[in-house]
Amino acid sequence: MRRAKSLKPLVGATRCARIEYEHRAFFRNAAKLFPKPTVPRIVLIAIVDKAGRGGTRKVEEAFEAVERRYAEEGLRLRSPVSAEIVSMPIMGASKSLRDRHTLFVSVRAVQSGTLDGLVAHEMGHMLRTEAHHASHDPDVYRKMGREVRIPRAAEGAFSGAFNHIQDIYADDLAFLVFASDGGDRAYRFFAGWIDGNAEMRGQDRWQNVGLAVTNGFALGNLVRHRLIRTDDPLWDRARAFDREAGFTAVDSFAEFFANLPNDPSAETFLLQVRTLAGLMTKAAET
Repeated sequence: MRRAKSLKPLVGATRCARIEYEHRAFFRNAAKLFPKPTVPRIVLIAIVDKAGRGGTRKVEEAFEAVERRYAEEGLRLRSPVSAEIVSMPIMGASKSLRDRHTLFVSVRAVQSGTLDGLVAHEMGHMLRTEAHHASHDPDVYRKMGREVRIPRAAEGAFSGAFNHIQDIYADDLAFLVFASDGGDRAYRFFAGWIDGNAEMRGQDRWQNVGLAVTNGFALGNLVRHRLIRTDDPLWDRARAFDREAGFTAVDSFAEFFANLPNDPSAETFLLQVRTLAGLMTKAAET
């Protein structure tokens, strides 16, 4: 930054005083006519390519584009975000602390055509965390640990199911910024989940229940945002998974996710979590 140079009087102290007075008066009046421009606050403070595959510019452009679209909806992050490009089996993830967020972007996401969708989804998680939404509130997590009982064998499946509840609320925000052009992409994305889960079905009962919950989440999310009809063949493929696994559950899971309340109290949210645990236990014991 350059230092301002001091100006010496040109004719004398009297003239200098008059010039200074007029100078100040001009800027007092100008401030009324020309408000000081708003300087955009920096939210994305760093991008680190830990995978060594490049893509930092793509991540920056996607983040800034999504940030602008959220701002148009009146939604802005308060805490800074650092991003890391990493090798990971899923498309991406995020971690939120009290005063900052970390966005993890997979190499596959950088190379895909859905990077902006991933950023919108993870930013939705960050916004929910900052807003202390019940689905993203650590105080609620602690109550859930005390009040929601599940069999030890179900812990993995239930952990994934709870993540899907959080995903619903993140996507409620993400779909705001992709309302006009994200429908087809969302359908293809979730259809890929359901088709992929058919190949992952195994002999473990709780694993299969967890996969059925994922199918129900995919369908319920599409229903929630009016992106699928009741006669869509995707329903048949998800129900076929249930039949092969020996239970009937995907419709109840889809209904659960589709009808989650928008802004529940902590007590209502915990009731919803217990409801999902009950649906999963019923499917496992059928």
